[in-house]
Amino acid sequence: MTLARAIEIVKADTIVAPPNGQVELSGCFAADLMSDVLAFARSGALLITGLTSDQTVRTAMIKHLPAVLIIEGKDVGVEMVEAAREQEIAVFRTPLSKFEACGLLMQAGLRAARRSGAYPA
Repeated sequence: MTLARAIEIVKADTIVAPPNGQVELSGCFAADLMSDVLAFARSGALLITGLTSDQTVRTAMIKHLPAVLIIEGKDVGVEMVEAAREQEIAVFRTPLSKFEACGLLMQAGLRAARRSGAYPA
């Protein structure tokens, strides 16, 4: 699924536009613990979170995540916007909850993007 399609599905506003044209997503990863993102997220995923700090963008950059989707219509501060522009990470905001956003994206065919073997059996 493309990033543009995912953003359309969750009715998100653009806070920081993607630097490149069409971005193909590897899937979706939803978390508020950036340590979970670092440990489990797969490169190329859309990160869905309620955290609006510049550290969220820096975590996305480390994991090669092209975009961050902020839930619940939360305000995004200038520090996050500046970090996103600096790191070329797109940032979007949806009025939906994390549960609703993930559900709609999964229903549309976007799957979880976690490293295989990330969770013990």
